[in-house]
Amino acid sequence: MQLHWHRRNLRTRSNPALSTAFAAAKRDDSRVVPLFVLDDAILKRADALGVAFMLGSLRELRGRYRDHGSDLVIRHGDPTDIVGRVAEALDVDRVVWNGDHSRLARERDRAVRRSLTRSGVPYASVPSERRPEASAATTPVDDPESYLADAATLGIDTEPVPRLSDLGAVAADSTPLSVGTESARKRLDALSRGTTYRRCDDDPPSVERRETSPAWV
Repeated sequence: MQLHWHRRNLRTRSNPALSTAFAAAKRDDSRVVPLFVLDDAILKRADALGVAFMLGSLRELRGRYRDHGSDLVIRHGDPTDIVGRVAEALDVDRVVWNGDHSRLARERDRAVRRSLTRSGVPYASVPSERRPEASAATTPVDDPESYLADAATLGIDTEPVPRLSDLGAVAADSTPLSVGTESARKRLDALSRGTTYRRCDDDPPSVERRETSPAWV
């Protein structure tokens, strides 16, 4: 069993870590369980506009998994604790995620790696700029149902995607709205470049685009 921990990359396509998990599941005749953790360390630094965009992306991502007979396991809390507990509960062979070079992500990854090491759970942080195992980054998964686990049969609780109003710790966007094309362009650019992480990154985030193709990874 492969546990894929979604973070910034809320996509099933152009997702190196998910490709790596699928490649391992195909090789070992096992399954992939997707996980997302609503991390308060991120949320408390985020603004409402960015979090709203993230929640919409989560709903779309969950819908894609459900369309293929699976589900996205969603938890709210500290990934250092949650990722390890889910991995142990499922007795996974490995936890896989995409590498992220922001300061907060590096600190979080170190803590998660330490936790998994103490529990004896293997893990892999896949560099986003390199192809994962067997060049799977460019190989579509023709039959994702064959490799995705049905989370409902695993005895693992999952939470609904919250509404913005449910996340009381999220600060309102303090950037004033201004009239005009240039102001709108700058606001849209800030959103498309990852507003959720805008206040805690020390590296410029990459542009994430919505999927338009039904192909996987």
